[in-house]
Amino acid sequence: MFARRLFLIFVVLVAVATQAAEVRGKVTSAVGGEPLGRVSVLILETKASAVTSISGDFDFAGLVPGNYTLRLNAVGYRLLTVPFSITTPADIKEFSITMVPDNFHHTDKVEVHGDVFQSADSPATAEMTVTASEIRETSTVFADDPFRAVQSLPGVTPEGNNEFYAQFSVMGAPFSAVSIYLDDVLVQTPFHQIGNFAEGASLGVLTSEVVEEMKLMPAAYPEKFGDSTGAALDIHTREGSRNAPLFRLSAGIAASEILGEGGLGARKGSWLVSARKSYINYLLKNRVENAAEIGFEDGDLKLNYDVAPRQNVNLLATGGHTTMRDPTAANLNDISTGRSDFVLVRTGWRWAVSPQLLVDARGAFYREPDELRNLNNQILQTSDHGEWVGGGGVTWNWARDAVLEAGWSSRRVRETGSLAYYGTNGDVGSSHYWGAEWRNSGFVQQSASALKGRLHLLGGVRWDMLQGLDYHPFSAQGSMAFRVRPGTELQVAAGRYQQFPSLEEWTTECFTPAGMPEQADHYTAAVEQRFGEATRLRVQVFDRQDAASLAVIPGQTVAGLAGACPRAAEPLPNSTLQRSYSRGVQVVLQRRSANRLSGWLGYTWARAEQKEYAINNPIFTCPPYCLTTTPYQPSLEDQRNSLNLFAMYRVRPSVNVSGKFLYGSGFPVSTGIFVQVGTGYQQVGTETLRFPYQRLDLRVDKDWAFQRWKLTLYGELLNVTNHYNARFVYSSVIDPNTGMAQVKKLQGLPITPTVGLAFQF
Repeated sequence: MFARRLFLIFVVLVAVATQAAEVRGKVTSAVGGEPLGRVSVLILETKASAVTSISGDFDFAGLVPGNYTLRLNAVGYRLLTVPFSITTPADIKEFSITMVPDNFHHTDKVEVHGDVFQSADSPATAEMTVTASEIRETSTVFADDPFRAVQSLPGVTPEGNNEFYAQFSVMGAPFSAVSIYLDDVLVQTPFHQIGNFAEGASLGVLTSEVVEEMKLMPAAYPEKFGDSTGAALDIHTREGSRNAPLFRLSAGIAASEILGEGGLGARKGSWLVSARKSYINYLLKNRVENAAEIGFEDGDLKLNYDVAPRQNVNLLATGGHTTMRDPTAANLNDISTGRSDFVLVRTGWRWAVSPQLLVDARGAFYREPDELRNLNNQILQTSDHGEWVGGGGVTWNWARDAVLEAGWSSRRVRETGSLAYYGTNGDVGSSHYWGAEWRNSGFVQQSASALKGRLHLLGGVRWDMLQGLDYHPFSAQGSMAFRVRPGTELQVAAGRYQQFPSLEEWTTECFTPAGMPEQADHYTAAVEQRFGEATRLRVQVFDRQDAASLAVIPGQTVAGLAGACPRAAEPLPNSTLQRSYSRGVQVVLQRRSANRLSGWLGYTWARAEQKEYAINNPIFTCPPYCLTTTPYQPSLEDQRNSLNLFAMYRVRPSVNVSGKFLYGSGFPVSTGIFVQVGTGYQQVGTETLRFPYQRLDLRVDKDWAFQRWKLTLYGELLNVTNHYNARFVYSSVIDPNTGMAQVKKLQGLPITPTVGLAFQF
């Protein structure tokens, strides 16, 4: 009898066990929609755990009825909890879960683009994107600067290989010829920096936590971005989460940052606020030769709100303040202290009139003042650039495979500045400039596809105007991408671009010749081979042809300028001042995946040369303007070889490793060769020096997940091989032994360990 009862109990237990509930699901990444492997999945109530497979799947069995919570965690992604209930032993719960990178906006609707390498632009646009995760890994713990992430891209190097500066050159184009767009507003230098202090540093006012995506277009880009002759960088800040408030506090060796975000009004909008404070001086002190004492703080505010089901208004406010003190200042013309600011306030409105028609408008104000002072707190240099900006655009998907886009921008630009020089006898020399002008532009571009998506075309025109300059150029661009066979695509593009001179050039005496808009013609061709959806090999050739010329006030001479200056100028005939070119070839191997290995390897060979045309003054008495010329010679951006390598790998759910290697063969530095003549020296030639650059950085991220919060530890070693990485400062006195002017150079960043902590709750 006892044995029979025992058998019945066993049968009942087996039946219950076989009917125990099951929970299974699939985890994908919000970026690209790729299945996400190596994700830790934990049921908080039972402590049962699993790790997702490479296909993103997980499974739990044997759950009894009750209330449970799934907690999902992966390093670099937001901690996610999903509550659920089991009502009967036969329940089967299936989940489709999307995880979001830490520095990516989180909404209820996830938009997935089919191409992991291309954003929403036409495939005929040649571009290199940097995702939110890549920005964080390449911007360094030390600086947390998205512009350092751009410097790791193929063909991009710190300008002059000076790693202390956020400025960069792109395939032979200087930073002064690169347009930077911040949420569709053209800005000059969104950096913490102090004037043109040669031995200082600069850093972006934005951090990797507030930038969602960066897109670099190195050549023959759409005319929408055609404000400069070299390249274009399009930066978009992210929105805050529309869910419950989320806070992130990070503390590192160089700076600390706090960020908060959350929803507004029943998930109709979002807010995001961040603030950062630097103490980088403690790290650089006694480590970098002649390093100035630099401090900074910055902050950001981003608001979004849906005022109607298809209308959204948004606000971005960002700003930074920088101070500098140089303890090596020794005389009245040495820079002792300095300060600078950057302020940008932008408002925007978007209206999706229909699924095929989008209208947007924006307005902005930004300002960049700075000043330098000497030991006696006297002004050495000031500058102040400010703009009021208005603009808008229309995007019309008028046919299934055709999109028409048009936009305009109107900018009221103001610049002031001054220079002072203090003589040993008490004399003071000074100069000032002031100017304000309207700059207007508009563009229209059409994209289309045909042959069942194998052929993509893009073409556009642009018109520009600068008040006071009797010259209104039209520019045009066209590009094509053709998939010759599955996985193989051919791309060609060409465009003309104009870049207006700074207002400083138009605020001198009006009879002085001033710069006309620089003009550049771009040509590029590329072939790209895909290996699956996540890997590509791209070979590209490029050629830029630049020309700069002069303008004068028509019909005026020096003697005829009594009274007010005329408000118009025209090109000076036959007045080419400079011609230059940059051309080369680039090879890029890239893999982008949320799992396993991700990154790029790029080699760029480039040649950048310029040819000067000297115009003898006074130009009005020396027809035909006495043009003389010099042969082509290397420009300051002529770095022949560069190598950019970046790789990251999530080895475990809580551990991610990454590294980057940058190499440059060196930019040219010319120094004079002299012979002694009597008691003095006479220059008999020049010699070109190049300082190679090489740097390896390694990084490890490790996090620990708790029930409602997580802790992340960042460890980084900069310049692992401790290369000197000389940076050119200036040429000094003549060495009597060699007859050459001595070149002053300083060391780059030495081997530097950094560490940081981040709390997310």
